[in-house]
Amino acid sequence: MTQFWDIRAEITVEPEDFSGDTVGFMNIITWSDSPDGARAKIEAYFATFNWHIVEVEEACLIRKDFIYDSDEFQDMIDRAATNPDAIICGTFHSYKLN
Repeated sequence: MTQFWDIRAEITVEPEDFSGDTVGFMNIITWSDSPDGARAKIEAYFATFNWHIVEVEEACLIRKDFIYDSDEFQDMIDRAATNPDAIICGTFHSYKLN
């Protein structure tokens, strides 16, 4: 059964995509039958940008009837709620590697 997932993942991106930073975290919302299926769906999409998932930090089911505190997160949910093909990416939170 397809369910609504929030995947928080550490990802790598191309330097020109986000002000030179290449590693960070992002929340991604999508529909899938499992966390592994969600990851595979997101990885296929990210590959089109040459982005990669390093690690999934958390995979949580989303309750569509719950009101979330973050306006950005709630907007992501609202945008994906009626589209089973949606992959909605949140803000890229980068960090510097030593």
